[in-house]
Amino acid sequence: MENTQKIEQLTPTKADVLEAGTYEIIRNRLEQQALVLEERLDQLNKARKEVFGTRETQLLANVRINTANFCVARDMFALGSYCLFGYNVHIGLRSGIRLQDVFSIYQLEDNNLREASPKLLEDEKFQTDFQNLYRYYKDASFVRFLRQDAYLYMLFRVSANAQDIKAFKWLIKEDQLQYIDARSEHEIRPTAQFEFRWQRLDRESHRKGLHPHVSVLERVFVETVGGDLTIKVEDNTDDGLGIYAEEVTHPDQTLDDAEYFYADLGNLILLRIRPYQEDFRYFVFNEKMQEVQRIDTLADSGVLLPDGQGLIFSNGYYLQTGEYKIFEALGRGWVFERRIQSPNGEDFLYLFYHRDLGQYTLLAYNLIAQEVETPVRCHGFALFTEGTMGYFRAEEEPTKHHMIQFWRTPFSKDPILPAQHQDNYLSKIGNKEIVQAMAECREILKLTTKNDTYGELYTDLAGRCTNVLDGFYWINEAATFQMGPVIRELRDVARAAIEEYEKKVSIERNTREAIGGVRTRAENIFKRVRNESFDTIDLFVNTLAELRTLKGNIIALKELRYTDETLIEQLLEEAGQHQEDLSEACIRFLLEDKALEPYENRILDHQAGKEKIHTARDAQALEEELDATSGELQLLIEIVSNLQIADANETTRIIDRISTLFATLNQIRAAIQKQRSQLAGKEAQATFQAQLKLLDQSTVNYLDLADTGKKCDDFLTRLLVQLEELESQFAEYGDFIPALTEKREEIYAAFDSRRRTLTEARQRRTAHLQQAAERILKGISSRLQRLEDEASIHGFFAGDLMVEKVRSIIRQLQGLEDANKAASLQARLKTIREEAVRQLQDRRDLYVDGDHVIKLGKHHFDVNVQPLELSIIERGGALYYHLTGTDFYELIEEPELKALQDVWEQSLVSETGEVYRSEFLAYRAFQQFLQSFPQVTDLPALVKSTAEQGFDEGYTKGIHDEDAFLILEALVELHSRIDLLCFSPQVRAFAFLLWHHLLPQPERALLQDQLTAAGQLLQVFPGSNDFAYLQSNIRESVCELLKA
Repeated sequence: MENTQKIEQLTPTKADVLEAGTYEIIRNRLEQQALVLEERLDQLNKARKEVFGTRETQLLANVRINTANFCVARDMFALGSYCLFGYNVHIGLRSGIRLQDVFSIYQLEDNNLREASPKLLEDEKFQTDFQNLYRYYKDASFVRFLRQDAYLYMLFRVSANAQDIKAFKWLIKEDQLQYIDARSEHEIRPTAQFEFRWQRLDRESHRKGLHPHVSVLERVFVETVGGDLTIKVEDNTDDGLGIYAEEVTHPDQTLDDAEYFYADLGNLILLRIRPYQEDFRYFVFNEKMQEVQRIDTLADSGVLLPDGQGLIFSNGYYLQTGEYKIFEALGRGWVFERRIQSPNGEDFLYLFYHRDLGQYTLLAYNLIAQEVETPVRCHGFALFTEGTMGYFRAEEEPTKHHMIQFWRTPFSKDPILPAQHQDNYLSKIGNKEIVQAMAECREILKLTTKNDTYGELYTDLAGRCTNVLDGFYWINEAATFQMGPVIRELRDVARAAIEEYEKKVSIERNTREAIGGVRTRAENIFKRVRNESFDTIDLFVNTLAELRTLKGNIIALKELRYTDETLIEQLLEEAGQHQEDLSEACIRFLLEDKALEPYENRILDHQAGKEKIHTARDAQALEEELDATSGELQLLIEIVSNLQIADANETTRIIDRISTLFATLNQIRAAIQKQRSQLAGKEAQATFQAQLKLLDQSTVNYLDLADTGKKCDDFLTRLLVQLEELESQFAEYGDFIPALTEKREEIYAAFDSRRRTLTEARQRRTAHLQQAAERILKGISSRLQRLEDEASIHGFFAGDLMVEKVRSIIRQLQGLEDANKAASLQARLKTIREEAVRQLQDRRDLYVDGDHVIKLGKHHFDVNVQPLELSIIERGGALYYHLTGTDFYELIEEPELKALQDVWEQSLVSETGEVYRSEFLAYRAFQQFLQSFPQVTDLPALVKSTAEQGFDEGYTKGIHDEDAFLILEALVELHSRIDLLCFSPQVRAFAFLLWHHLLPQPERALLQDQLTAAGQLLQVFPGSNDFAYLQSNIRESVCELLKA
């Protein structure tokens, strides 16, 4: 079912087929067929297990056995149903050692070990040899059991040297042992640690050059010079780069100082390299994946996996297809002991032994899954006939109790075939052959998951499919789920992909080259933009032209297949940013008075060049220079037109200066054309063409500046006036009339096209805005469903950003003069609001007003859920205490409150029945004006600031502030004219009496001088506040006079 869903997901739609190339379609077909093959392979595996049975690895029991003495367990060995358990006991002061001090015998029954009779080892000769061993070798200790062919060896170490051993040899006869001798240690032959041969590379493999290296079968190249060990895949001595590198101890060594060995394992090449005065380093190079993995445990052993699937070593494995796994916890020093194969050929057990640690590592490899299960690390293990395996991990200290785990494994002696399936078609094929076929099919599936970097992927895939189809006659049968047609389809698709992949590689290469060229040019331009000083307008114009051309080239890269869109967007963004920054810098430069001096000088040179015209060719060359200058000026106009300059006056000033240069340039061009016409005898024709060219330039300029329909009409009218002037100017030349008529039609067509383009752009803009609003309205509808009351709905419409966004879009549509869409969205928004309220009402009716009404039968009872709060309300001309939600009212009898009855109805502090709130605002602003005079001159800003400070005084922007401004303006003007009349008559009379009659002459003269100096200082420093002491002195004098 899962694979079926994956196939449906991989099935391309019509749109996918149209956009995808042939290679992508083939690749999709390949993945679909791989899923079908995987599904049928799983079905075959399930049927195979039903027919032949299966023994999955499973924990059976944890068994604890006891020994008579404290000992350190060393090893165990299975003989039929018996288990020999070997260990070492500290003898202490005892005079001798007994057999049971080293060996115990148990029998396996129902996944449990029961102590058995020691008669299995009761041999007089063995007893004698055993006693002599411990008698003559005081350091003798049991090491382990070792089986070679039909013999069992009991190995004992007799000294501190691990290689100094003695061996007791036994002949295995089914479930019995026959002792041979104690002199057979020489017969113990070490297992071959490498199932391949390391081959040394001689000097003929050396390649000289700037970066010399050693060639390994012309497929991979290695070297240890230059301070590092480098592995390369190209025979290129000019470049020292490779796919893998690591440092060496002696950087000055030569190529001859190192030793190089290799082993060819198909797709894998094993490398054994020893840099100068260092240890060997071991690497696995995968030619298909172009990858290198360092594996130092290959120094100890390397064993080939079945069917050439790859390599296994003591701490992991590496497959031909590139999959590998390293178990980092297992270090060096493990040697290969032997391999055990399951009867059906599906599982393999690889045994590695560490002599110093006395431990085993067991790696179980599955041929079909092509992976190793979790390694088992133990001190001893025993594999019984039916496949039960027991192993233990010894304690560091001697103990009497030893824990042994028993596991069910597929490594039994005889295969298991249920009787009811003897006549099944699969049983006739045989389990081993089916397992081999499934393993090869699994390799096919792994190849289908590889990406294009896998070397000769489709060739290998087609070859593997052919091998399966030719090697297994039953692959097409219904009993084997007809995998043949699927594999055949995979082969055909793989063959078709070979040619298309070459095309894809070629297209990718061309695309990379194109992108590389543009990228190099872009980096050069960007570098120049960053480092250039840009002190002349020519640099700005030329660089901006390059950037514009570069952006066009970058955009063109998007149309290439297999392009790097991320890189293109990055280049495009960077080019756009540089163009924008440079354009802004150009604008700033153009605002300088001397910015256009190069063009002015160039125009002067053009003007001087007129005097040097002797032939029509000279005039043509000078005209070309004029065109180049004109094009650069035109680019400047485009830059100015496309940038948003805050000050419109600056834009006008720049365009006017450029237009002046254009006018001068046009004058020079006209003069040159006249000279050329005189020289060529075609003055009228040349002048006419020049005018038309000027008209074309004006047309281009106006088309660029025309960004609205109204401007299109205005500029078209100007150009038509120019055409009318041309017609009147060349009225006597009848040959020019058709050209003018054609030009008029071209101008009409150009501006009509421009108007249509603007209209279409506006329509697209309004359509996009409408679509965005529709999406937002959907979101609003969804959110309204979660609101619980009308207030929430009204509050949502009053302050939610989504609603405000819709209203903003409506305003934009109105600004774009699309009233229909704006009205439609406005109606939709209103409808959604009304519909939300209606739906809320429906919910309330359905649920009997939610929490506010209880329905009992036919009766409804209101429930007050309003919180109890104390308030003061006016009722019948009096104030009452009132508890909300109740009928409680209590009259407030307070004389002070009664005295304030005239302000009970006043809701604002700023307005009464006699005082308008704008008058109050003007009064407050006038007070601030008097305090801040003469710093404050902006009366509207003062009113606005005062109103903002009194935000709780009920001012309406645009009404009260405007009225207050008018009042304040009149008040300030009156204040400036009435001089001392701003004070009351009493105050003025008292001041007059004080100054002329009460104040003594000396004090009056001193005060006069101080006031005069203060006034003069205030004229220079209006904001000075350093005269507070003077005011204080006057106040004290007045008080003293009054007291007197």
